[in-house]
Amino acid sequence: DMPPMTMVFQVADLALVTNIKPGDKVKFAAEKLSSGYHVTQIHLVK
Repeated sequence: DMPPMTMVFQVADLALVTNIKPGDKVKFAAEKLSSGYHVTQIHLVK
């Protein structure tokens, strides 16, 4: 677990974040590419 923070990542597919709002708690997986980290999976945490 990480403390709350703001970080900027690229998203592999914009459809992944259509239901995510600022302040939502999420868990995600990211892949490291030459251009940086890209989120490949994300879901809300209740």
